[in-house]
Amino acid sequence: MDEFKENPSTFDGEMKKSRDVEAWFLFMRKFFRFHDYSKNMKERKALFSLKGKVDIWWEDINNIKDIHEDDLTWHAFERLFKKKYLSERYYDDRAKEFYELQMGYMVDEEYTSRFLELLIYVPYLKEEKDKV
Repeated sequence: MDEFKENPSTFDGEMKKSRDVEAWFLFMRKFFRFHDYSKNMKERKALFSLKGKVDIWWEDINNIKDIHEDDLTWHAFERLFKKKYLSERYYDDRAKEFYELQMGYMVDEEYTSRFLELLIYVPYLKEEKDKV
């Protein structure tokens, strides 16, 4: 258990598909929900898991924006990471996929699974549901 806590999944920036990048990021979120880290430990673990090109990118960002890791918040890291590795177009394409989703040859379970998977890309639908 302690070994898992000390060694989260690494990210090297070589993932070719945005879905793989997002899967890594979602894994890190889940990893952090599972472990109870003190202030700034999430950010430090995420930074530690960056390898290769991504580590170089982070060093450049760190130098250009003069970010001190002790002051870095998870929200700030998430914003910078997504801006670099998950484009607006990726999110727009997922929302479009949601709106164009058709059952076709899928069985009910497949359709429901895909519907729920894509639903996170249209958060304003959840906001509208909460108002009703």
